[in-house]
Amino acid sequence: MTPKESGDMIGQHKAGPPVIGWEITSQCNLTCPHCFSAAAKRPHDEMGTEECKRVIEAMARIGVGMIGWTGGEPLLRQDLEELIAYAKQLGIRSSITTNGVLLDEKRAVSLKQAGNRVLQISLDGSTPEINNRMRRASDEEYAKIIEAIRICHRLGIRLFLATLIGQENLDDAPEMVKLARREGLDTIRFCGYTPVGRGKRKDVKERLDFDRRLSDLLAFIENSQKDNTIMSMYDPGFGPTPPGFSFHKCVAGKETFYLKGNGDVYPCTSLLHRNFVFDNIRRRPLEEIWNDPGIEKMADFPREEIHGPCRECDNFTNCHGACRGAAFAHTGDVRASFPVCLYRVAREAAARK
Repeated sequence: MTPKESGDMIGQHKAGPPVIGWEITSQCNLTCPHCFSAAAKRPHDEMGTEECKRVIEAMARIGVGMIGWTGGEPLLRQDLEELIAYAKQLGIRSSITTNGVLLDEKRAVSLKQAGNRVLQISLDGSTPEINNRMRRASDEEYAKIIEAIRICHRLGIRLFLATLIGQENLDDAPEMVKLARREGLDTIRFCGYTPVGRGKRKDVKERLDFDRRLSDLLAFIENSQKDNTIMSMYDPGFGPTPPGFSFHKCVAGKETFYLKGNGDVYPCTSLLHRNFVFDNIRRRPLEEIWNDPGIEKMADFPREEIHGPCRECDNFTNCHGACRGAAFAHTGDVRASFPVCLYRVAREAAARK
């Protein structure tokens, strides 16, 4: 950024993001093959407690509404409650995404007392065997996850169940809906497989990529939308979903950002390739980063530059070419058509009738 550009930004302020994601640690107690952050051991450059508090203060100044604490496994941070309480003191709410293995009753009570009222637990199989294949979690760890779900229910903690779907566990997805309903949940969030982090490895792509099962995925989503007993939510990895096949307006850098444990700032959770690192809060104040127009570049991406089938599609005005981060993860080209388009599958099926 030139001195003139920096000077032009002085005095410019935009509304704060309603929610941001913060990868508070990349350390994890599991080694999921599809992990988008390639979580493993705690890195040497991860921010400590006091530095995190200064970041929270900066978040309060720009108007962050909620921090979505994630990882890695955020419960491995022993100062998590301290950070949540500090954020609450400054008017920022918290939610946590966890694999649930470490969430016993004592920790759940501690997190609730600190001010966290919402949890998302990741579980990728309705049985220990399927979950082990997907997440390398043992039978004992699976039992702890189920107990964590029940603990949250007993304590009145708002809970979402998150399940990544790939072709390998697609047939188990209806059973996950049944499990969620059986455990008293009213919402289950399905995450679409995208080849990011460890998930971009060839062996993982061969197991999980939907190339050969897009019609089966479409059928599952259509059926789940008819179930009025539980809400099924789908993340940007799926692109536009039935029945409307519309897609949200991109808010990357406009209403959200994603912060890594080393201070790197990405425009959103779906843009986690190194190509999309916008800046680092150790080099530049968060206030300047957030108010820099450049962070909105992907949200303002000119959709007319997307090439391939999307350009000729009659649904383009509804889906906007789907998520550019997910398209890049699959193709390596930010201008590529969305390769796992369910609308295209539905249209081709209708044409065959």
